[in-house]
Amino acid sequence: MTTGMQVAELLADPRAPAVVVGGIACDSRRVRPGDLFIAWRGRVFDGHDYVSEAVAAGAAAVVSERPVETGVVNRVVPDIAARLGELGRRFFAAPSRELDVIGVTGTNGKTTVAYSIAQVLDAIGPTGYIGTLGWGRPRVLSASTLTTEDAITVQSHLRSLADAGVGRVAMEVSSHALDQGRVAKVDFDIGVFTNLSRDHLDYHGSMERYAAAKRRLFQPSLRHAVINADDATGCAIGDAIRKEIETTTIGRRGAVRWSELSFGVHGIEGEWSTPWGRGAFSLPAFFGEFSVYNAACTLAVCCVLGSRFDEVVETMAKLPGVPGRMQAVSSSPTVVVDYAHTPDGLRAVLAAVRSHLVGAGRTAGRVITVFGCGGNRDRGKRRLMARAAEAGSDLVVATSDNPRLEDPDRILDDIMAGFWNPRPVLRIEDRRAAIGAALDRAGAGDIVVLAGKGHEDYQDIGGKRRPWSDAEVVGELLGQRGQANSAHGKF
Repeated sequence: MTTGMQVAELLADPRAPAVVVGGIACDSRRVRPGDLFIAWRGRVFDGHDYVSEAVAAGAAAVVSERPVETGVVNRVVPDIAARLGELGRRFFAAPSRELDVIGVTGTNGKTTVAYSIAQVLDAIGPTGYIGTLGWGRPRVLSASTLTTEDAITVQSHLRSLADAGVGRVAMEVSSHALDQGRVAKVDFDIGVFTNLSRDHLDYHGSMERYAAAKRRLFQPSLRHAVINADDATGCAIGDAIRKEIETTTIGRRGAVRWSELSFGVHGIEGEWSTPWGRGAFSLPAFFGEFSVYNAACTLAVCCVLGSRFDEVVETMAKLPGVPGRMQAVSSSPTVVVDYAHTPDGLRAVLAAVRSHLVGAGRTAGRVITVFGCGGNRDRGKRRLMARAAEAGSDLVVATSDNPRLEDPDRILDDIMAGFWNPRPVLRIEDRRAAIGAALDRAGAGDIVVLAGKGHEDYQDIGGKRRPWSDAEVVGELLGQRGQANSAHGKF
């Protein structure tokens, strides 16, 4: 628990003011009376523009990159953005030293792996989660605004969890976070790499720089690494770190591998072969082989931390799944909500749905996909998303996702240009109407996939977040049609 600190002590600068602050905030909306507000110029927003709001909220001091008129103590530190991790660690008394911190990075699977690890370990002892779904104990999460929040907030969350008696924390670590230093000064014990495919090129510029950002998690200070050996980037990371970091690989060529897979209404069943034991497994709430990769990462981390193989397998069989990840929200008709928002992610989801149709004996069933692409993001990804949807679906409905500040029609133009045969594709900008059109066309043996938004409870249109839930919209539309909305979490 933090009780306050002098700004001079926090900055390790005896020339800085001796004023005591009770907290730190980088977001003016989070400032409480007596806090220090830190302002710097970011890629999108300039914190200096919000100093007056922070002072009005009660900030006792401001540290900024350039002088600002504040009416309170102002200390100028030109490189303050690069020092946020250091300041957060100092103010919150290095909380990660008191925890086993598991960092999970990769294009797809971060949320499922981190949340599943937290669920399994929490059944053994108090465990925390930080990521897309929120932060806290896995069954009692508080809201988060980003996959990985700013460095001060990350340290604050870790301190709160440590003070609450949590011993382990599973954390999603995005490429943006690694590149921008949001997890700087977090002492990670285990690093997990799931996979790498095209995403965030609007930010990183190239796949090489994107991969390099992911590699930053795997520093020699790690106790252990868990790597997907079936991924080319994973192999490269594994080869580079093996001499310095104890490494466990997962995949067909990995130390943790699987066989005898079957898919159907029961979810997934198969056989594990691992350094800690062999045996049958069941994942009733999960679908598709990509879910087996995620489960293998979860199994490896828990066993590396000392959990018994048979106990982990038994606990994983009881997991309820992850909100918005291959989540069946209706069985009449079958509707699946998933966060897939990358070409590889969408391909994997649609392949998983198809495999479960076959496994359930519904070979005549169609896959109907509703998807869109985010605005103010990588435009080149849009045509690839279209091709993934077209290849894996019998019917595609192109619609809006989070257009943000971009024209939704322009986004849809980019998407439509990616289809080899756009004539049968339904183009419906309004997401609610698009979902309705898909439900209208779904037969008893079909599956409707709503891709892109997953667990999100908003839609960003024109820069404003409006309440939205794919799952709730499905329930409302089916209710209007007089159809049962029975969600069993299974196909």
